[in-house]
Amino acid sequence: MQKKLYKELWNLRFQKMLVLEEQSAQDYEDILKECAKLKAVETVKEKLKQLIADETRHAKYVRELIKIVNRQED
Repeated sequence: MQKKLYKELWNLRFQKMLVLEEQSAQDYEDILKECAKLKAVETVKEKLKQLIADETRHAKYVRELIKIVNRQED
């Protein structure tokens, strides 16, 4: 396969990963807000906060991977 096509393939994969990671973080944020309304147990809230932080960090890593792929020559 041509190098240009590999670059495009990896870019598409990482773009999709980024969307999923960002959406997961937003979903957990929404759940956390609902827990606040319901006065959920503090351990549940802490777990959700950790999940949000993890997904946000994953999105950051994926952004870096996208930058690396985009720096590659065609």
